[in-house]
Amino acid sequence: MLPTILSENFFGSLTAMHPSFLLFIIIMLMLLCERVLAIRLTLHPRSRAFIQRCILLHPNTISLMRIPMGLVSTILVHFGYWQIGMLWFAFWMITDLTDGTIARNCQLETETGKWLDPLSDKCMYFPCLLYFSIGPNINPDLRLELWSVLLFITIDSLGQASRLFSQKKAANYFGKGKTALVTILLSSLAFYNMQPLPFLNSSTVNYIMASCNLLAFLSFYLKVIPDQWYANTLTFANFACGLSAIVIVCKYNWFTSAFVLIFIGQFFDLFDGRLARKFGSTKYGAIFDDIADATSFGFAAACIIYKGLAFHEKVIAPWLAMLLALFYVVCLLYRLYRFLYPSKPQTKGVFQGMPSPAGALLVCSAVLAGMRFDHPISGIITATVVVVSSCLMVSNIPYLHFGQSLWPSLPRSVKLLLLVVPVVFVNIVLVKKHDWETTFIWLCLALGLTYAIFAVQGKNKIPQPQNDDRLPGDKDKKIRNNKCQEST
Repeated sequence: MLPTILSENFFGSLTAMHPSFLLFIIIMLMLLCERVLAIRLTLHPRSRAFIQRCILLHPNTISLMRIPMGLVSTILVHFGYWQIGMLWFAFWMITDLTDGTIARNCQLETETGKWLDPLSDKCMYFPCLLYFSIGPNINPDLRLELWSVLLFITIDSLGQASRLFSQKKAANYFGKGKTALVTILLSSLAFYNMQPLPFLNSSTVNYIMASCNLLAFLSFYLKVIPDQWYANTLTFANFACGLSAIVIVCKYNWFTSAFVLIFIGQFFDLFDGRLARKFGSTKYGAIFDDIADATSFGFAAACIIYKGLAFHEKVIAPWLAMLLALFYVVCLLYRLYRFLYPSKPQTKGVFQGMPSPAGALLVCSAVLAGMRFDHPISGIITATVVVVSSCLMVSNIPYLHFGQSLWPSLPRSVKLLLLVVPVVFVNIVLVKKHDWETTFIWLCLALGLTYAIFAVQGKNKIPQPQNDDRLPGDKDKKIRNNKCQEST
């Protein structure tokens, strides 16, 4: 009896807190049911054979049916049927996952589907974006900028048109992430128009829309450039993040914004390694990659270390803060050097010492967390974390390679979440709304500590070194060079 009363009170309070909570639960249940049914049915031999015979369940048919549904959702919203319009939009956007699962598991992938599926997605969200920009029933406090929407539609349309002459017709991870982010943006705007959300304001929406434009551009750009430029493009983005972080922390003391740029650079660093392994790179791609890593995870992080530790001037003198920052940079540069010239045979999927992105994540988050306390002990703890992290980077402790050991084993949906959720969270942090900045810092610190402690690979589990296909460090720079030499 008591658990029933408690559960009723709990869900009743949540519903009273926000009227659209029940609608959100329904959409999540729709997504969960779709994932369970789609995966189970497409893996069962009889149901798979039925799907292959029924043309209405073919991926291309589902994509064709999805084309007018975005306009239908917009019309429903225009006439005031917000709940029905949201459920209709959510249902048909979820079918975007369904047709992909059917295509892969039922051997129904076609060349037509590679351009038809992205086209149907655009027909779903283009009308909605325009309506949230110029529609009469939209809350004036949270209206999309028309120029930003038109820019997004232009870039996304160019990406779709590029499939007419490019051999790379299928959507890449940036395109999938863009679609997911636009869906989250539209859903948030719809919920806000039903009742304002506490974490959403015009600045947050503008940042998210800018992120959508960036992902759309990257998706388009990677379709039209030569394959061997993929890795260098993301390496340059990582380098730009590092340079920008150095400028804003040294000139403006924007510590959190600089840390966010380093955090974004880590995503570029993750994907440039994967693209280098898959498509190769240019002749000096490995050197450029080291320069980018040294800039973002070395010098930019060192600027945060110096200025952050100098904040505790009663305990840590400025000269000592400078010394600790230099010690960190020297350790990171030595790690990058040791990667190019390893002292012993390396093992695929295992780092020699803690990787530099993880080191930067740990020390920067620790420094920023320590700046939130005036007690002298916080400065001592922060300095200790910097020294220990620096030593871990140059140690011989084996650490699991996230991009090779952990990322490939994740389901597609989890990979997409790991790309989209941090983007949304970072946009909220940049607005500094409701102290999300502090939450972001502590979350990054928890992630850094978790990796530093639990990602150590036990000796009895380390596979034997593979000298013919070794991946000795943060990214496969040796493979990059070998592929470049073959191509030249």
